[in-house]
Amino acid sequence: MAGDASRNEAGQALLETLIAVAILAIALVALLAGLVQLQDRRLDAARTRHAGQLAADKLAAVELLGEAGIANASGEFPAPDTDFSWKVTVTATPDALFRVLAVEVRAKGSQDLSVTYSRLEPKP
Repeated sequence: MAGDASRNEAGQALLETLIAVAILAIALVALLAGLVQLQDRRLDAARTRHAGQLAADKLAAVELLGEAGIANASGEFPAPDTDFSWKVTVTATPDALFRVLAVEVRAKGSQDLSVTYSRLEPKP
């Protein structure tokens, strides 16, 4: 009888161990899924920050060109930023003395990643 009790306890310990391993595996899967999502958000934030820098640089370049550079236009950035495109838009305002100069930078293949910088400019 003593052998049956020890074998029963050993079986119960094995079952408890298997249940603990299964719970740990489920927790690890959830943790890894969260880490993957966090990494995706970090990469999206870095790309958005880079698009903002490109938009600020393009707005400054358009302003440096003066009146000849301030016109509706679009294009792509040269290497290494070929996965971003830009669009310059000049719109009128209700006040005849001003116009709005806007530069939009968009990541190719993404509807979500878009950064727009705009500035109120005096008309010449």
